[in-house]
Amino acid sequence: MKINPHITLALAVVLASLSNAEGSGGQIVGTSMTNTQINLLFKTANGYSYQVQATPAPNTRFWSDTLPLLSATGSLTSVLAPRQGNIGFYRVLEFTNLTFWYNWEYYYEAPVLNTWGLGTLQNSYAHTDRAYDWYIDQADTGADSGANCGPSSVTMGIKWYQQSFTNTAEDARNTYPEGGGWWWTYDIVNYLNHYSIPNTTSYFTGTNQLMGLLNQSNLVILCISTAYLTQDYTSEHRVGRFYSYASGHFIVVKGYRVVDGNLFFEVYDPNNWHEVYADNTPKGRNRHLLAGDLANAIANWWNYLIVIAPPSGSQSRVAISEWLKPVDSKQITPGWGM
Repeated sequence: MKINPHITLALAVVLASLSNAEGSGGQIVGTSMTNTQINLLFKTANGYSYQVQATPAPNTRFWSDTLPLLSATGSLTSVLAPRQGNIGFYRVLEFTNLTFWYNWEYYYEAPVLNTWGLGTLQNSYAHTDRAYDWYIDQADTGADSGANCGPSSVTMGIKWYQQSFTNTAEDARNTYPEGGGWWWTYDIVNYLNHYSIPNTTSYFTGTNQLMGLLNQSNLVILCISTAYLTQDYTSEHRVGRFYSYASGHFIVVKGYRVVDGNLFFEVYDPNNWHEVYADNTPKGRNRHLLAGDLANAIANWWNYLIVIAPPSGSQSRVAISEWLKPVDSKQITPGWGM
């Protein structure tokens, strides 16, 4: 896929377009703006799928999926996307039924499905990522790093919710020391409440529930047993457990991907310890876990979810989701992780 940057708007909103030889779609040909949105008009090919992405800088690896995939029915398509402040960069990805079109330098971790150990054909993909780095490797979290999956996960959750949050996982540990040992689920909830982050503890009903919550732009923190996750030590695979630890552990769920009909959940796993792929991507960032494995890891350890509402929402918004089965976190047996 080639990249054709063009068009500078009066408010310095710069647009980057993608086009390719397959469907020749994705080129942005017109724009208009309001205070909160930008209207993008771009070329399309009938029957092809497209996705608008945005980033605050042209050469960053972090592109957010501004809009879900849409199917084109003509040669031009118009969509409304959120504005990226006074300066923003946009592009349109084109998909076919058989092929991903991307440029590795521009498409943030473009899925190379076979290399990643996922399969051949991606059926769907959704995530709640951010256009900035919010992943934490617990190896870098101070004297208690060996037990800091909980402080790391909750700090990632707050950074996801609020980009300006500067506290570290070590700060979270110091707030609730727990003798330097494992954290409990009530520590996660208490720390979220301490910073007024809207959250709900819900009974876990199945992987459809997880997908539904992610589709509503929520983030989910889990307390699981990693013993139920399939191990995969293949160097470039991004699936399964890549370490030997097999007990209580906190992770963050931020997306899902269906490949060859198999459902995977995309997670931020803080138990990374500086492990990286050949491209220097941390192995714990955007790891994929089979839905069945993850469901067992939840159900056989702590059968609940801690759900963080999206920043534009509120406690009432997350609470009314039909996917939530709220419980009083003070009235259930807590789980622990390290």
